Formats: sequence, structure tokens, C-alpha cells
Amino acid sequence: MSLSLHLSGWPENSESRQRMLESSSSTNFVQHFVSREVSNKERLLCLFRRLRNGLVLVLTPLFFGQMLNWEGPFFSDNSHESSLQEWKCAYCVCIIAIYWMSEVMPLAVTAMLPVVLFPLVGVLDANTTAKEYMNDTNFLFIGGLIMAAAVEKCDLHERVALSVLRCVGSEPKWIMLGFMTVTALLSSFISNTATTAMMVPIGQSVVQQLISSFQHHPTNGERGRLGCKKMATGLVLSICFAANIGGTGTATGTPSNLVMLGQLNALFPKVDGSLNYVTWIFFAYPLMLLCLGVAWATLVWFFLRDAPEKDEAVTEMLKTRYNELPRMTYAEKSVFVCFCILLSLWIFRNPGIVPGFGVFFKKGAYTDATSAMIVAFLLFILPSEKPDLATYIKKEDLKKKGCLMDWKTMQETFPWSVVLLLGGGFALAAGVKESGLSLLIGNSLSSIGHLPLWILQLLTMFIAMIITNICSNTVTASIFVPIVATLAQKAGHHPFTLMLPTTLASSFAFIFPVGTPPNAIVFGSGMVKVSDMAFVGGIISMELLVLTILYMNSIAYLTLPLLEFPSWAVIANSTMQT
Repeated sequence: MSLSLHLSGWPENSESRQRMLESSSSTNFVQHFVSREVSNKERLLCLFRRLRNGLVLVLTPLFFGQMLNWEGPFFSDNSHESSLQEWKCAYCVCIIAIYWMSEVMPLAVTAMLPVVLFPLVGVLDANTTAKEYMNDTNFLFIGGLIMAAAVEKCDLHERVALSVLRCVGSEPKWIMLGFMTVTALLSSFISNTATTAMMVPIGQSVVQQLISSFQHHPTNGERGRLGCKKMATGLVLSICFAANIGGTGTATGTPSNLVMLGQLNALFPKVDGSLNYVTWIFFAYPLMLLCLGVAWATLVWFFLRDAPEKDEAVTEMLKTRYNELPRMTYAEKSVFVCFCILLSLWIFRNPGIVPGFGVFFKKGAYTDATSAMIVAFLLFILPSEKPDLATYIKKEDLKKKGCLMDWKTMQETFPWSVVLLLGGGFALAAGVKESGLSLLIGNSLSSIGHLPLWILQLLTMFIAMIITNICSNTVTASIFVPIVATLAQKAGHHPFTLMLPTTLASSFAFIFPVGTPPNAIVFGSGMVKVSDMAFVGGIISMELLVLTILYMNSIAYLTLPLLEFPSWAVIANSTMQT
């Protein structure tokens, strides 16, 4: 009996053990003890859980190993070495994707695998791969996060958070709609990376306020407490989804839109200019708002069904807290001015309607990353207190005066792992492009030109959405826009009918944290799991795919001349290489 009790796991001095010893002759003990036995199925499941990571790490490269010897079946004129390159890259992509989805290692560690795999299999050399980890976009991301860290350091985000809550009330679904609207509007004119970096700390502050209020209010009950975690996940997810959707609203909202406009002039030199900054807004902004509404409704359904109900006491409390805030400090005002400067530099570098100050620089000499780093330098230079030279009597007094941002705060709050995560995504995209894997996938679409237009749009958008969750949206657009333009020409459709939905689809990356920088930033907050993002992101992706196709075949005809095949496409077709 004592051996059985020892195996059962009861502490020696526990009351349960004493009661079992006293009633050891009863049949109740036998029945109770049998229920505590572990079945063989449970033992196997426990063993599998312990070995799961090791099995995935070892078996994944072995399972996809045959791809290293495959030859490209789609091109008969390719050399043996060229066709091998494509499948070697596919081998690396499959391994990294499986590791990311299964989370057998920290995502940032998995993101460093291209530095190992690409040189070993011969896709890219180590130097070329490593350079992708600190490119222009990553510095834009770093500059935006430094700005966000400065906002959090001076508590400006709390003021903004309470201000937002005071306007939209305390019901979670309207709070989510408010955040999505603001994020989408900002992302239409400035970098979605920087917008997300600014909004996530504010969203976290709002979540903390809501959870604290709901947990301490007696009328919310158990339902409110159980729904708080889902509510927090849904709110921060809504920020990155809204940032990705908002970038489609204007021609400068995301780089993939600019890729499409740039390639339009290169592919069709005689284009009539029917698609410019203004016409893009008339075409894309209504669709952007529709997509935003669908995404909001979906997130509400999945994450806010069990959220606590609206509580007027919470609204009053938040209004009271906002009114009790002290006057804005010098640091808050300075950070706010720096933020406005950053917005102005981003917007007026190349507004599209009129020439921006970017025309005074050579191409590539001044980018959005330049603006972000300039303001980042200012944050490390400007004082956090109002300067008064008369008070700096001693050298020690000067040292006590801090700046708006300092390196200690960077070390404590900056998500360096997300920088590696983004770099891994850029390196993966470079390998996919340079190896020819993207062309292998894209050129295989050339045999489907006889299908109806809506089916062509469905297929091209679906493939672009799958690829953009692995590559950057800029790379996806760079690869697929020329392919679908040629496909539309061969099928006798207006090139915009395939180029525009494919470009928009390259921004609909909602599934993986590495899909876009906004996804990575939100994942870096620690409030979202990969499974949450993948499941809901996949559903929203399919919803927006269907919505975009319906829009392209109805409302889009009112804003762009899509019904007739343009003469400039016919002229370009005679000279264009296919």
C-alpha cells in the first residue's frame, strides 16, 4: 500500500494521504487509485511532447532532403545548375517555414537560419545573405521603434490612450474599431511599420486600463475575466492588420504600390497616365475601408464574443483619469514635436500630388529610413527638461539632466529579436528572388490565360498572398506584377485588372509574424501567439480575397477604365519581350 501511495504522487504529510491510509481496506480506494493510473496512450503523448521539438528539428531536413536533387520541370531551356538552384531554395524555405510554424526554436533564432542554409546549399553566399539583415527597411523599423520607445518613456502614450478611450467609450468592439481606423488612416500616408510601432504601446496601455478596470469591477463577473486575454490578443492583432490594410489606400502607402506604378511605366512606355496618385485614392480608398470593416467584424467575432460588456462606470473612471492627468511636461511636448517632424518628413518627401523635397536628392540618397534616423538622433540629443543655462553651475548638474531617449532605455525595452526576425524575412526573400524560385512559380501561370477573368484574379491573388507571407510585399510585387501584366495582355484583358489586385494582395500578409514588419512588431509585444495570428489571419486573407475580386468586377469600373483593352497595351505588346 505504501508503495502504491508513493507511486500515486501524494505528499507524505498530506491530508489526502492520511485519509487513504485510514480507508485502505475499502473498495473506494481501489477505484480512486485506478483512476489515477496513467494509460499507455497518455504515456505516449507525454513522450511525444518531450521529443516533439527534437523530432521536428531532425526529421524536417530529412523529409525535404530529396528536393536538393530535383530539377525544375517547368523550363526545358534551363541549365541543370539553374534548375537545381530553384529547388535548393525551396528546400531552405520549407525548413524555415516548418520551424517558424512549429516554434521549435525562438523565432529570432530560426530567422538566422538563412545565414547557414543559403551558403551551404549554394543559393547565396554568406556575405550577401548577411547584408539583408540590416537593410534600409530595417533601419526604418529601428528608427520608428526608437520614436515609440521615447513616447513610452515620457508617458505620452498613456495620455493618448486615455484620450482615445474617452472618445470611443469602454466597449471593446468600439475601442478596436477606433484603433483600426486611426492605424489605417496613418498607414495610408506614412510607413505602416512606423505606424504600428507607434500604436502598439498605446494599445498595450489601453489593454492594461481595460483589464484593470474589468477585474476590479464586481458586475463583470467570471465572463469578463475569462474574456480579457482574448480581448487583449484581438486588440493588438487589429493594429497590425489595420496597418497592412491601410497601406493599400494610397500610392505611397506601401512600397508594393510604388513598385506597381514604377513597373507600369517600364512595361508600357506609352501608358496614358490614367493611374496616378489621385486616381489611386479614388480606386483604392473605398476598397480599403471595406476591407477594414470586414477585418474588424471578423476580429470581433473571434476575440470579443466573451469580452466584458460595456460598463459606464469604466467610461466615467477613464474620463476622470484623463482629467486628472497633469499638464503636459516638457519631455512630452518635445517628443510630440519630434513625432510631428517625423510625420512631416515622411509625408512631404514624395507626396505624389506635388513634388516633395526628395527631388533635391539623388535617387536613393534620401529614404524614409533617413527621416526616421534623423529624428532618432534628435531624441538622443534633445534634453528631457526645459534647458536653463543658469542652473548648470557644476559639471555634475549637467550630467544629471537626461535626454528624451537614452541607451539604457533602449537596452531594456527595444525588441532586438524582432530586428533579427525581420532580417531573416528579408534574407529569405532575397534567396527566393535570386535563385529563380519565384519565377518558377510565376511563369507556371502562363498556361491559364484562357480562364475567365475572375478565376485569373482569384489564382494570381491567392498565389501572391501565399508568397507575401514568406517574402516581403515589395519583393512579391516586383516578381508578380510583370508576370500578371503579360498574362493579362495575352488573355486580352486590361492590364490593371490583374496588376492591381495582385499588388493589393501582396499587402494582405496576415498569417506569419515575418510576413510584414507590422506583424513582427505586434508579435514582439508578447501578447499574440503564432497560432492566433495564423488562424484568424488566414480567414481574413480569404475574406479580403473574395471582397477584392467582387470590387474589381463592380465598383472599380466606376473609377478606372477597365472594360476596354487600352491602345497603349497593344503598342507595348509588340515590343515587349514575353
